[in-house]
Amino acid sequence: MKNALLEFFHRKKRLLSAVAFLFVLTLILFVAVGRYQKPEIAEAQQRWSELRDRATLGGSRDASAIYKKNETDLEKLKERIPSKRMFPQLLGDILEQAASNGVVTGKITYKPRAIEEEKLLAYELSMEVSGRYVSVKSFLTDLLKKRELIVVDDVSWINSDAFEESVTMDLRITIYLKGDS
Repeated sequence: MKNALLEFFHRKKRLLSAVAFLFVLTLILFVAVGRYQKPEIAEAQQRWSELRDRATLGGSRDASAIYKKNETDLEKLKERIPSKRMFPQLLGDILEQAASNGVVTGKITYKPRAIEEEKLLAYELSMEVSGRYVSVKSFLTDLLKKRELIVVDDVSWINSDAFEESVTMDLRITIYLKGDS
């Protein structure tokens, strides 16, 4: 057995030397990463987080400046919310946008819900549109670009025929409107 083992080592000397070299190299790299790179990576991540926080806060850590900026942003958001009497026009705009993108609208349902503390109405709208994939996707993109406060809650795609480019999209959105004061 001992002779067979020595014969094996003698014949496979190059292969075993290469394996031993790779093992030692892997061990050295493992130690180098553990000792030198991990702390540097952690420090770089910390610096990146601080820079991201500064950029988010507009370079300011002053609480009053942050409050004023957030207050301004909230006012801009409130300006984007149309009056509830604009709902028919807004719905018409959405349907017109669907037609201009070459998609066919199916059933449309909506349910208003009052948000008392904010004096808002939330119209939960469900609609079905179908057409070519590119057209349906373009319609969704245009809907997301609208200035009014429209939130896409859920999107599901259906393609009943793998050989046809026609898809159907079930879309649930919420349109926020100012209620009567």
